[in-house]
Amino acid sequence: MNDQPLQYKRDPNFGSQGQGSLRPFAWIVLTLVCLGALASWWFFSGSARQSLQAAQPPSSLFSTSQTGAWNLQFDAYASSPSSKVLPSSATAEEMMEHVYALLRASDRSTALAQTQILLARHPNFQLAHLLHAELLNEQSSTPIDPKSIEGKETYSGLNRYDELLLESNRRLNRPQASTLQGLIPRNIVSLSPQNPYFIAVDISKSRLYWFENKTIDPLKPQLKLLLETYVSVGLKGIGKSREGDGRTPLGVYFVNKNLKNQILPDKYGAGALTLNYPNALDLMRGQTGSGIWLHGTPSDQYSRAPLATDGCVVLSNPEMDRLLRLKDVEKMPVLITDKLEWVSSERLTYEREAFKKALDQWVRDRQTSNLDGLKKTYSKQFQRDGKGLSDWWPEIENAAQSGAIKNTVQMQSIIEWKDAQDYMVVNVANPNNSRLKRNQNLRMYWTKSSGNWQIVYEGPA
Repeated sequence: MNDQPLQYKRDPNFGSQGQGSLRPFAWIVLTLVCLGALASWWFFSGSARQSLQAAQPPSSLFSTSQTGAWNLQFDAYASSPSSKVLPSSATAEEMMEHVYALLRASDRSTALAQTQILLARHPNFQLAHLLHAELLNEQSSTPIDPKSIEGKETYSGLNRYDELLLESNRRLNRPQASTLQGLIPRNIVSLSPQNPYFIAVDISKSRLYWFENKTIDPLKPQLKLLLETYVSVGLKGIGKSREGDGRTPLGVYFVNKNLKNQILPDKYGAGALTLNYPNALDLMRGQTGSGIWLHGTPSDQYSRAPLATDGCVVLSNPEMDRLLRLKDVEKMPVLITDKLEWVSSERLTYEREAFKKALDQWVRDRQTSNLDGLKKTYSKQFQRDGKGLSDWWPEIENAAQSGAIKNTVQMQSIIEWKDAQDYMVVNVANPNNSRLKRNQNLRMYWTKSSGNWQIVYEGPA
């Protein structure tokens, strides 16, 4: 691949006054009106207007200080550009981040040139169109307020304008990848080398994090961050509970299928990874719905608004294509949470030590056929396929007495989940039946009851 640096041209009229400013002024109006028309088409083509769910939504990409200098808003994580050029292989996400870094450094001329290159390569990147328009707008002696533009496109255009501002806000207000080196999401308790990848979605930041598992000691997970990218979620926000509610579920899920090479409608873009929503915990809570996927973006958009989907997690097509090229993604854990907490992998709390003791005891009771001790491990609230513990106990008891479970129980993953209760989602190599295929796993959900960890679900993964 050609890695020659991108070449930028300075606009000779940038920041000029008088007649020299008429040409960019014309482009300002044209670009802003075109953006309104584009938003109008997008709005009426079937993508419903979304609630921004922001207490104080941003009012502009830029703000003006008393000195007249323009500054990016909501810039909580400042960084400076490493150079004024990027390799020609730079992705759209890298180019957009570079634009922001150039603007932080007040190098607006280079930033404008960068947006022009970005749009030449990705003409469907609507936020890049807005940045380009705003940069042209700010160089004028009389900047235009986009919300004052008259015309039939104004109403729907302003809805889209607000969504693009929120997208810009989310892209700015997230930790830089360099600050996350050596850290992992707090939810990961154990991850064996047999899980090559892990994905975490932080909805508060509209970010997806894809990790490669470098773990040697399963109780000290070591992850390498391969990709962090912008994503969109449900138009009604988070906390899915029923079919068609337009919300994205929160929880620990696992990939079922890779649909890269299947013919899908354009709304799925490059393809999809399907998830096991509703999981066992969702079913116990009476949640309904299906078809929650990680998938790409329609061809007419590079990225969607932060809140824009029917409940799926949506990536840009270039980034989604990277995920689809992964091998062995079936059963890959996917954590979807409203806010990620980052910790050192060395951190093992007292609470987790207590869970490990309970899990070790479960293993010993199974291997020694200690049925009295084993039964104490299972909660009275145990549920699977609508049946309680009394219905399933004969099968559990039979498995504990069979020779199939005398072998060492191999842990696959332990992932913590907290909402109204504390849970541990545990995957082990299935020890229940020697007739099962080797690659079939057993999945359990543990929760606290009267201070003790107990199993509320157990079934094939």
